Amino acid sequence: MPRKSPKSPKSPKSPKSPKKLVRKSSKKSLEEFMPISSKFTTQILEPQKQCNHGSNKSILITAIVVGIIGLLINIGALLWLQKLEKINCACSEHWMRNYIKYYLFIIVPIFFINLIINVYVYLSNMSINELNNNNLFIFYKTFSNIVSLFGIANIFIVIIFINKLKEINCECSEDIKREVYWIYNIILAAFICLTILLILVGLPLSLMSMKR
Repeated sequence: MPRKSPKSPKSPKSPKSPKKLVRKSSKKSLEEFMPISSKFTTQILEPQKQCNHGSNKSILITAIVVGIIGLLINIGALLWLQKLEKINCACSEHWMRNYIKYYLFIIVPIFFINLIINVYVYLSNMSINELNNNNLFIFYKTFSNIVSLFGIANIFIVIIFINKLKEINCECSEDIKREVYWIYNIILAAFICLTILLILVGLPLSLMSMKR
């Protein structure tokens, strides 16, 4: 009987490379030919959008928290002044009290509107700069900037007014809301003075560097 010839061993099939691996390898080979400066810039620029988005979110969260605190303090101060009028606190009767009261009537709604805008921008994943194209927002921003000028005067008026109440020992004006509002305005005054100081120190330095 004729012998059966042994079957030749089958050569192993070469594994098919998936398309994803081809794409990755081609991308890798392209990156190898890129200059070092291009590699460096692409590594920086790719996550830049994500970093900006994250920083905008953190700024908005800070603005919302600060806005809530400021709104509550100013509402408390307005309630305190209205209480002084109801009980006819004679030792607190002064033009400063009227100035603070009328200023609070304006600034409390502004705080509330700012809070709504910041919450809306945060939830809608948009930038606050996108609202600058809105004419109504531009008008509101201009109005709030004008009010902030009166706010600077209000800070120092509040500190002087409450200090006077303490000096004459005005018992009918004593309230935790008064103390909180007093400390709040001292912090704002310190912040303004520090900003002015930094500007005065930084301006000569910047002029000196420009001359060089």
